[in-house]
Amino acid sequence: MKKKTAAYLAIGVVGIALASKFLLQGFLSNVQSGAMVGVGAGLFGYGMGKGCVALWGEKHPDLMKQSEIEEKDERNVVILDRAKAKALDMMFYVFGALMVSLALMGADIGIVLLLVAAYL
Repeated sequence: MKKKTAAYLAIGVVGIALASKFLLQGFLSNVQSGAMVGVGAGLFGYGMGKGCVALWGEKHPDLMKQSEIEEKDERNVVILDRAKAKALDMMFYVFGALMVSLALMGADIGIVLLLVAAYL
């Protein structure tokens, strides 16, 4: 488990390096630099989050095991699946309302068509 913790923390450090605009400013264009900042921030968040959970799991293995059991419990899986289904149903109405409101506001046709493609 310690190897995983070190790997996650290393991913977090790599994320910090990518997110720092000072390291990338001279080599990349503004668009590429912005994309690297986004990727770096994502890697930092992922690495630090997983690393902290792994460190906590090393200190409290009994609680970690109980958490894994609760996560894989069939009742909890059914509840989460029903919640996902309700959220998906709601998303259809929200996407539809958003597309209609953007079309009525006179937004750029490209934006509306991208939303229609995502909806379909």
